[in-house]
Amino acid sequence: MLFPPEAYVRYKGSLLPPYRIRFNSADHQIDDAYLNSSISEAERVVKALTYTPDQLIVDIGCGQGRLAIGLLRRFPDARYLGLDVSERSIKWCRTYLEQRHPSYKFQYLDVLNARYNPTGKPVSPGFRLPVPNGAADVVYMWGVVTNMEPEHMPVYIAEIARMLRAGGKAFCTANVEDDVPIATINPDNYVSFKCAAPLHIVRYEKRYFLSVFERVGLKMTGYVHHAVGNCQSEIYFIKE
Repeated sequence: MLFPPEAYVRYKGSLLPPYRIRFNSADHQIDDAYLNSSISEAERVVKALTYTPDQLIVDIGCGQGRLAIGLLRRFPDARYLGLDVSERSIKWCRTYLEQRHPSYKFQYLDVLNARYNPTGKPVSPGFRLPVPNGAADVVYMWGVVTNMEPEHMPVYIAEIARMLRAGGKAFCTANVEDDVPIATINPDNYVSFKCAAPLHIVRYEKRYFLSVFERVGLKMTGYVHHAVGNCQSEIYFIKE
């Protein structure tokens, strides 16, 4: 059998990752919630970021392909690149998404992350993501900087600016607040659960966080405070 059933969940015409490897919140153990979140994020990309399937979208921190699963229902031949530091997640996406839809590409980043890849390689001064200058039309980062070493965040943001074409758009979620330290790992009494694991929550001071984008030519075009779970805000940018 090409796709052994224990390695995926088939639900309403989509292949979903098995429960044991799913990231995100507890409700994503429910197939309907997982698929609906995939579809809603794809709708965000189409409506808010004006994505069309001829454009290249780069999904940084793609996990087990949540955005890709939603996009596939609408655009089976879209130009998509998913990047993640979780090798297990990328292997699943390559096997169960990329093999069936070759225009959807997934690449493992062997980069240090105390939460998802503690044995990865440190981010070097010449760090580059595998996308040519100005080749990306849309960059998407859901729940990435929230679980990333603070010193790595400006490096990734600079890479987003390098990859995007002029007029290209970016989206991220982030824990940003006024009147807090520049960066705090696992802040006390911030979310409804105890932050005990490495990089469980990384919170930034809002002005500092936005200045990192501004310095590399990414202009904020939209901001919704605490729009999604765990006090994350939705932030939209365009490359000037």
